[in-house]
Order: sequence, then structure tokens, then C-alpha cells
Amino acid sequence: MNKPKQKILVDARTIGGEGQGVVTYLKGLYNAFHHRYGSEYELRFAGYDFQAMKGAFPFLEPRQFVPVRSRSRLQLFFQEFPAILRREGCQFAHFQYMVPFSRASRFIVTTHDVLFNDFPADFGRWYILQRNWLCARGLWQSAVRLTVSEYSRMRIAHHYGIPKETIAVTPNAVPAVYFEPYSKEEAQQYIRRRYGIENFVLFVSRIEPRKNHQLLMKAYRELRLAERQIQLVFIGNDTLNTTSVVRQIKSLQEAFPGKFHWLSYVEGDDLLQFYRAARLFVYPSKAEGFGIPPLEAAAARVNTLCSNATAMGDFDFFGPNHFDPEDEGAFFRLLSENLRRLPDPRRLQTIAQTIRQRYSWEAAAEVLHSELLRVQGETQPAVPISALPATQEV
Repeated sequence: MNKPKQKILVDARTIGGEGQGVVTYLKGLYNAFHHRYGSEYELRFAGYDFQAMKGAFPFLEPRQFVPVRSRSRLQLFFQEFPAILRREGCQFAHFQYMVPFSRASRFIVTTHDVLFNDFPADFGRWYILQRNWLCARGLWQSAVRLTVSEYSRMRIAHHYGIPKETIAVTPNAVPAVYFEPYSKEEAQQYIRRRYGIENFVLFVSRIEPRKNHQLLMKAYRELRLAERQIQLVFIGNDTLNTTSVVRQIKSLQEAFPGKFHWLSYVEGDDLLQFYRAARLFVYPSKAEGFGIPPLEAAAARVNTLCSNATAMGDFDFFGPNHFDPEDEGAFFRLLSENLRRLPDPRRLQTIAQTIRQRYSWEAAAEVLHSELLRVQGETQPAVPISALPATQEV
């Protein structure tokens, strides 16, 4: 007699919205999980847009899509998600950072980072208070606790008093398309024809203080790169309404029209072409829970300069291009040097191969599966979930 499949509901409301780390994570993890463990688990995806969900998960059938109505976080987590879990009869439900206020199944939570605790100056006070309460509750109420890097695992354990052994790491990875062969000349022609941009340095990231756009903007001015016909491109939205950084960006746009470009959003196919066409990719962030964009650039064999701060310290394969974002002078010299000389194609290929071997969605899916098996074999959760007051059914 076949063992009945375990049902997992995945909160995938971000699918179809702005490209971000959570979207990449869910797409990569659950496509790999379905491919390897689809015979053991029945997946359900909760979201707003079936077509967007189908694009993210090609295996998705209509019965696996669970539409959600509310856009209110309070209504979703107090009422709608608990009702969905009871109706669907799911044994597990996977959420990011926070979980519903009624336990109708066992929760899986992925806490990607707790940078708001380590770098409070970059976040508002209310944001920090709210996030801390929601993250602590999500961690203590969940049977499976996941994060994306060893750095994040250590910081979560430190801030919330949770044994690090009870937090599993499901690292991000890079889609296979980034490793495919391509013509750099054709990618450059495409970007030139469609966007009027050429010979450019690229930075892909949301606009936030910790992302450190200021360092690259200052280098662009002081190294007089516009005079050398080198353009600078930022791709990423201002999700936190970061007034001071946006003001500096607009000032640079006015100072260097046609040379400095800020694109708030670019579709996935065109984003790949931007990576491929870039002369150089730079990632000067001061703080990341993981840091996917420099890996995407390097996977495409693009010469990449990457910060060595926080979780990005694991990216040792960048070698001499792994820099301290606090050392402005050293960064300026490194940037100048890399713009002056052509990169070694063999070195770029070696870095791409290292990324492919070290980070894979298949490995992340295996970690998730192991955690689910661990929980199913227990009569009690690995860590008591009594740190917070019990919540009532809604």
C-alpha cells in the first residue's frame, strides 16, 4: 500500500510581483523539490495570479493553486491562511519570516536574514520592533526553521536564543540559464538597441542604505568615468522609500544625462541580457543575508567585484576582487584596475564552475526534505514552542 502524500502549502504571494530574493528562493527551491520529491509530497501554492504562478512553477496544475483574496497582512495571517490550511488539510505550510496566528498545520519558516538587528541605523525603529516580534514568533512557532546562509544562521541563533543546530541552511543558487553559453557581442547589441546603453558598469539591487549605492556613485564621479565614455547602470526599485539615496541618484542622473541610468525594474529575460552585456558588475553592499546578484553575474562569466561583508564573506572564489566596502580608497583602486585591463576568461570560467558546484537548488531541496522527515519522525518538536503566549483559533 502506497504511503499517502504529505500536503505542503507554500505562501507564494510574491510570485508575479517585483523580482527579489524571496521570489528567486521559492522558484528555485520548489522546482527542485518537486522534481526530486514530487512522488512523496503534494504541493499547494497560495497566491494572487495563477498565470504568474504557472510561469514560476511549470508543473503547476489548477488544483494546486490556492487563490488568496486579502492584501492585508493582518487579515491574511489572522483569518485567511488559517481557514485555507483547515480547508486544504495540509500537514505543512511554508512561510517567509512570519507565520499565521493559528496553528492549523506544522509551520516551515524561512528567515532570510535579521540584518535589521545588526545594522539598525539602516532601518526605522518601528520596522525593527515589528520585525523582531514577528520573526521571533515565526521561529518559535515553527517545526522547521530554515535560512539561506551560515552567517544568517549564526545571527538568528544569537538574536533569538535559538540553538543553531535547530536551524537548517537552504542556500540560494543561480538558475541554470545563467551558466549557458552566449555571445557577449549579441547581448551588447541587444541592450544598445533596446535601451541605448553601452560600455557600462552594472549594479543590480533594491535601493536601500545598506546596499551602498553611494560608494559606486562617488567612484563614478571621482574617477571621472563619464569622461571615459563608461556608463553606469543601476537596476532595482526603491522599496523602502529611501529619500536620501534616491536624491543622490537623481543628482547623478542630472549631472550625467545619457551616461548614468536607473531602471527601477527589468523583466527577467532582459535582466539576463544586462548581465551578459556588462563590462563589469559591482556589488558594494555592506550587509546581506546571502547576496544573489554577484553570483548571477559571475555565473554568466562577467567580471565581478563583490563586497566581502556579512554573508558575502563566503564568496571567497572572487579572490582579489573580494573587497571591504568600508575601505573606499582600496575600492577605487580595484575598480580602476578592473576597468583598465581585460579579465582572464579562464578565471571567469573557473569562478562560474565553482558557483555551480557550491550552490544548487537540488542540495537545498534535499535539506528541506531531510528536515521534513525529521519532523515527521518526532512526537514532539525539536525545540519547545512555548517562548511566546499561545494564540487562540480565529
